[in-house]
Amino acid sequence: MPGESLILRELQAFAEEKNLEVRQGQKEALISNIVSSGEAQTVASYIVDCLTNAVQSIGEKGFAASLDDPDLVADWLEIAYGSLHAEADFTAYMPPLARLLVIERKERDKSKAELYVQYRAAALMDELLALDVPLSEEAQSLLQKDYFISDVPTEEVNSQIWWRMADRGIDISRHIPTLITLVQNDETPTLANNCILALWAAVRGGFFDSPIPNSEKTYNVWLWSLVTCCVTKLRSRYEETTRLGAVGCLLEASQKYPQTQSLILECMEKWGIKEPKRPRGDFQLDLRD
Repeated sequence: MPGESLILRELQAFAEEKNLEVRQGQKEALISNIVSSGEAQTVASYIVDCLTNAVQSIGEKGFAASLDDPDLVADWLEIAYGSLHAEADFTAYMPPLARLLVIERKERDKSKAELYVQYRAAALMDELLALDVPLSEEAQSLLQKDYFISDVPTEEVNSQIWWRMADRGIDISRHIPTLITLVQNDETPTLANNCILALWAAVRGGFFDSPIPNSEKTYNVWLWSLVTCCVTKLRSRYEETTRLGAVGCLLEASQKYPQTQSLILECMEKWGIKEPKRPRGDFQLDLRD
C-alpha cells in the first residue's frame, strides 16, 4: 500500500509466502531488518495482531484450542524472539503468548507444529519475564491456571516461567503439585533444577498457605511431599546445582514451617544421607536457626 513502511511490506510478504522452506530461509534476514529498521514497536504490534487472529477457538481454561496455520504462528514467535534486543515495549505480547502456552487438546491429538508453538510461546514468555516486561492481568490469570504439558523441553521452560512468577511475588500455588511431581519424576537435571527453584520461591512467598480450590485445606498438605522429594535430591549422584537448590528449599521450608524440621532429619537418617556442607556449615544448626 502507498505510504506503508518497507518493513511492514516485508512482514506482509512473509505472511503470504506458503512455502515453509522459503520462509525458513527468510527469517534471519527479516529479523535483522526489523532490528535495524527503527520500527520494532510497529513490528511488535503487527505480530501481536497476527498471534491474536491466529487463534480460531478458545478452550475451557481460556487457552487456544485451535490455530489457523500453526507453522506460521511458530514463525512469528521465532521472529519476535529474535527481535527482542530492539528498542520497543513488548508488554502487548503477554496476553496472546499466554493463550498459546497450551493448545487445549490431548497431546496425542496435537500436530508437531502445535507442539512447537507451545514451546516457542513458552520460550518467548520466559525471555520477556527475564527482561522484566510487565505481566498483564489477563496473562497472569492464564498462567495461574492448573495447566500441564508433557513435552519435556516445554516443561523445562514452563517450570522456569513459574519460578520467575514466584520470584515476582505471584502466587503459583496451583502448580505446586505439578512441580513436586516433576521433581520426583527426575526426567532431566534442568527440569528438576527449575522445579526446585520454583518450589523454593513458592515457600518464600508463602504460597503453600494458599487455599486449595473447592477445599477447606491449603497447599500445606504438600509439605511432606516437598520435604521427601528435596531430601532425595541431596544424594551425591545428583548434580551439585540440584543438591544446592534442594538444600536451600529445605532450609527455607524448615524456617517457615518448623514442623518440617524433624521430618527432614528423619528422612536423612532413614535413607543414609549425610548432612550437606553447603551453603553453610552446620545443617542441623541451620534447621533450628
